[in-house]
Amino acid sequence: MNREDVLKEMKEMIGNKDPIEFFDKMVDMFGILFDQLDRMALELKLVNIKSALAIKWEPKAASSIISTMIDSLREDKETYFDEISKLKKAYAEDTVTQSYELFCQFWVDVFGYHPFLNY
Repeated sequence: MNREDVLKEMKEMIGNKDPIEFFDKMVDMFGILFDQLDRMALELKLVNIKSALAIKWEPKAASSIISTMIDSLREDKETYFDEISKLKKAYAEDTVTQSYELFCQFWVDVFGYHPFLNY
């Protein structure tokens, strides 16, 4: 359920339904808000890491990007099994993180797009 639907239902309930139903929808809305905050916090962390990389290449920051991507892809292990395996190997060997060029080429080879395309 999206926030517009929840808000619309909440407005329609005022004065028409039991307060428990209203507060049930309020809990749904808090769930939506907290999910959005979690996504924004992760995105902010990635932006901070990538900003540091834009100034000076840091292998540890690149390793952190790989680790974050592994965690993200684990939610759908079956679909991204090959990608996860390649990322784990790269993380363990710590070779593709040593330079910007190697890291970008590795990312393009695995995912088909530049790692900093979104930013």
